[in-house]
Amino acid sequence: MEKVLIVGLGNPGILYENTRHNIGFKVVKALAKKYKLEFKKDKKLKSKIAFGNILGYEVLLQLPLTYMNLSGNAVKAAKDYYKINLDKLLVVVDDADILFEEFKIKTDSGSGGHNGLKSIESSLNSQNYARLRVGIGKSENELKSHVLKRFTKEEKQKLDDIIDLAISFIEIWLEKGIDTAANKANIRLKKS
Repeated sequence: MEKVLIVGLGNPGILYENTRHNIGFKVVKALAKKYKLEFKKDKKLKSKIAFGNILGYEVLLQLPLTYMNLSGNAVKAAKDYYKINLDKLLVVVDDADILFEEFKIKTDSGSGGHNGLKSIESSLNSQNYARLRVGIGKSENELKSHVLKRFTKEEKQKLDDIIDLAISFIEIWLEKGIDTAANKANIRLKKS
């Protein structure tokens, strides 16, 4: 059975824990909790790693500890060490170009300016892997300050539901593939 690698992007450390930029970490940690998988620090992979069975698939969960802009180093190390094919790689990442409560899952797309994805693309020398983009809302402010902000009180009340939805899209991707997952996830909210 082929292994699957699911990566949550974020920045390590308490300072960044509840920022918008760390939604990838939050989703993958919640996925691990749902399936009772425990993370352990792996120095050679520069990551926290959890192994286990999710829906009958042998899954490796990864939280890079390299900081966002160097995520590619850790992802490449895990991909190479465990011999993961690119079509079995999913990266969960924040996206400031997508409205809060919206998602987009796609393969073979650009970084959209996201430094974590740029790092992964550079390290893997490819864009041909799946990404689940989780909308963190657009901002009128500078991008860097927006992504490092914490969620508002109103947004925090919706985070558990957003994380659960993201997990459901990951499960669909595992069981039915990218096209079915995209049909479920890539729906825009109606403006009220």
